[in-house]
Amino acid sequence: MNSKVFVALANKKFIEHSKSLFYSAKVDGKWDGDFVLIVPEEDRDTFNEKEFTDKGVEIFYGKTLPGNPKPHYYKYYLWTEYFKQWDWIFYCDMDVLFFNKIDFDLEDKQKDILYTNDCAGTPLSYQFEYRKEYVEKMDTDTHAKFEWINKNWGYWDDGPNIPSFQSCFMLFHKDLIQDNTFENLIKLHNEYYVYYNLVLHGLTEEQSILNVEFLGRWKELGDKFINAYPRAQELEWEMDKMNKSYEDKRDYKSEGIIALHFYQFFQPWSEHNLRFNPIWREYNDRF
Repeated sequence: MNSKVFVALANKKFIEHSKSLFYSAKVDGKWDGDFVLIVPEEDRDTFNEKEFTDKGVEIFYGKTLPGNPKPHYYKYYLWTEYFKQWDWIFYCDMDVLFFNKIDFDLEDKQKDILYTNDCAGTPLSYQFEYRKEYVEKMDTDTHAKFEWINKNWGYWDDGPNIPSFQSCFMLFHKDLIQDNTFENLIKLHNEYYVYYNLVLHGLTEEQSILNVEFLGRWKELGDKFINAYPRAQELEWEMDKMNKSYEDKRDYKSEGIIALHFYQFFQPWSEHNLRFNPIWREYNDRF
């Protein structure tokens, strides 16, 4: 058994894409640990499992979660007994490519901390629903919870100024998997997703829940792991600009960037990602 594991997550729609991710991690990221793919139990019979296990990728099936949420929420299963087989667990979202060796300086890492990266400087309250069209439709009970979140987790001159993290990259030691961690995540899920339905749908999703569970227990993974594709940020996330401007000549490898998370419009399997789509397809064929 290796001392570390690289974990990805996919439902039947994205399982095929995981081949490119694993290939990039192994070849470009020079990952020398184990590999695991988390798949919802309901998708067990939708792909050829042997195609992955023959390449050294174990499959972990997660049972359906309360409220039958999107696949992102199956990240909760990272904090189950199964993953205590390894000392260090590194989770990575699907829309990622690697450019240099995946290196964490594990000897300097704390075993009771989740290593991830700041979510664009946004407060914890922004991990939850705040869009006007949704707030106006909230019932009294939900609106009271909404006000509590903003008061306690928002950015105010006299407030707590609590930052939030993005869950596309997460590194942690098995000591962070306590007997009640998964149970706590499900309780929070039932509260914020099932009952109040206050997670930021289409944006933060499960990230909202993870931020609450690991409040005050996370630190920066580092700027060599880029959370959001810089080209999209340069274009200010405006779709008309992104539709017309694809050029990206930045040399991520020579800059020492380890991993790049593309996010939404510029996902590497999208044909309009003119620079990285050919690489993604090539890696899928080589898997």
